[in-house]
Amino acid sequence: MTQILFITVGGSHQPIITSIQSLKPDRTIFICSGGSQGSISQVTGPNKPCQVRRGADVIETLANIPTQLNLGSQHNPETDVIVVDNPDDLSGFYGRISTKIQEIRQEFPSARLMADYTGGTKSMSIALAMAALDHQLELCLTTASRTDLIRVTRGESVRRTPVTDVAMQRLLSQVLPRLFAQYNYPAAIAELESFLRDNMLQNPEKLEFYLNLCRGLNYWDCFDHGEAWLYLEPYLNQPNLRSLLLFLKQVMGSRRAMDEQFLAPDSMQGHGYELVEDLVLNAERRAKMERYDDAVGRLYRALELLAQVHLWRRYEIKTGEVDLSKLPEALRAQYAELKKPDGKIQLALHSSYELLKQWPDDPLGAIYQESASRLLDQLQVRNYSILAHGLRSVTAQDYQERFQGGVVPFIQSGLKAVKIGKSRFIPVQFPTQIDF
Repeated sequence: MTQILFITVGGSHQPIITSIQSLKPDRTIFICSGGSQGSISQVTGPNKPCQVRRGADVIETLANIPTQLNLGSQHNPETDVIVVDNPDDLSGFYGRISTKIQEIRQEFPSARLMADYTGGTKSMSIALAMAALDHQLELCLTTASRTDLIRVTRGESVRRTPVTDVAMQRLLSQVLPRLFAQYNYPAAIAELESFLRDNMLQNPEKLEFYLNLCRGLNYWDCFDHGEAWLYLEPYLNQPNLRSLLLFLKQVMGSRRAMDEQFLAPDSMQGHGYELVEDLVLNAERRAKMERYDDAVGRLYRALELLAQVHLWRRYEIKTGEVDLSKLPEALRAQYAELKKPDGKIQLALHSSYELLKQWPDDPLGAIYQESASRLLDQLQVRNYSILAHGLRSVTAQDYQERFQGGVVPFIQSGLKAVKIGKSRFIPVQFPTQIDF
């Protein structure tokens, strides 16, 4: 396996020599400060730029580091040196180091990457350590018994710096909260799986807790409610998740009532419209991620599903295959003309709501009759979307003004009008934060 070492170079060459001799990398990336007083001279300087000092006295001068180590063809000064003029430019060093790591990972995807942050200024060392943590390099430190706090002077040895606890804390306190706030479960799953795979942990239970939670929420986010429940059921005893998971049980009950082929591992009966509420919450999550075409598609389906559920629950009419005998007698001949070659009568969104208007006392039909013109106008944005029938994308303004400001209130009013009785559990949005 190719081994590549990133190492910061400061005023003393000896720790650098010790580190490279000990770790024996196939390639070394030297991180130096530039300018006439910079550490770059110890790597590329002619003659004898390295100095051995005793106090203020120079007692010996030596060739540059690659020459002392006889690196020869193993060292290319054009590609293996990172130089930033200002030795205290933390951002500059971090950016250049991170870019170089990414380049090397592309060129040598299976290489073992190490980082020794012993030499250089504090800013150089911090930059390398940060980049190493962010890009998962092995951290090393060349050290010895110290006689002061200024530098390692003799008897150096290289040791690995344990960073697993630090990296895990960064993952739990910085990375996962950001991804949860974005509902970005695939990214959270990737981070957790990578960390568990690449690190030996004595107690991995906490990370596995979050991994299975993310997997369950991701399945739910993709409408695989049954698989989601299998992952999430163990979290019922978590007070901050219990209401959410009881709502999932009702969503499965609502879905099972509309789809006989749906195999619900568990369910709970509610008012029957939970699947519509689930779609609205899913659309909210897509909008949070600024995926407005996806959000609009889900709201359109929620609007359609609201009519479908209501027609089935109240009149035993399935919009995918209308039974003429369930219609008012005065409408049967009219709807018989809609039969397709296979003999089925199918109703889309607009036709479903138009049918509901035919019952004078139907609450959803009455709300639609009052709002039909405005609602259909608002839906034009969806019709022109590239995910529907057009070639344009839905903008944030489209979503806010037409859907969040028009379609969502219609769905909410419709739900309020048709829900019989009150559910013990209100629809619950996915958590944006967990006690990490």
